[in-house]
Amino acid sequence: MTKKQKPRFGQLEPQYNFALNPYPDARLSRCPNCEQKTRQRKLPLLIHVDPRHLIALNYTCRYCPDCDLLIAHQDQIEELLAGLFAQRDPSVIGNAYLIIGTVERKAWRENMKQPKPFVEVMAQTHDFKSRSTIQLTMAGWFPEGVEPPLWEPPPSAVWVKRRSKR
Repeated sequence: MTKKQKPRFGQLEPQYNFALNPYPDARLSRCPNCEQKTRQRKLPLLIHVDPRHLIALNYTCRYCPDCDLLIAHQDQIEELLAGLFAQRDPSVIGNAYLIIGTVERKAWRENMKQPKPFVEVMAQTHDFKSRSTIQLTMAGWFPEGVEPPLWEPPPSAVWVKRRSKR
């Protein structure tokens, strides 16, 4: 029996489990899986923004070496993307985006000096082993047998489509 392989974007081996934190008030100094203290790891994250924008963003993530888990904070990433696209193409702000994986640091530096074609970027990209979104439950006292409800993350304040003024 053969295992069905998931389609991959990058041509390098997948690295890291990835979790996106949509809560601006929770910074997760401890790993949500194993409760160990997280460290920091600065990596170039490859982000696709609809319709056709690939951005390699050098971003400091929280990192758990025991779980091989990278945690990125959605509000910080959206703030950086909004600042970048406010200058380049404001119509893109608020579009859907996907954090694909990480780019080799050497390739990222070279791409900063001389932009590379799409195929070369793919050849230097690691997809994530797995991806998830962090979900927190509400704090407080609840009767025995009652599960605390999920805490809904607030809507983005910066990554929002703006109506054009006429």
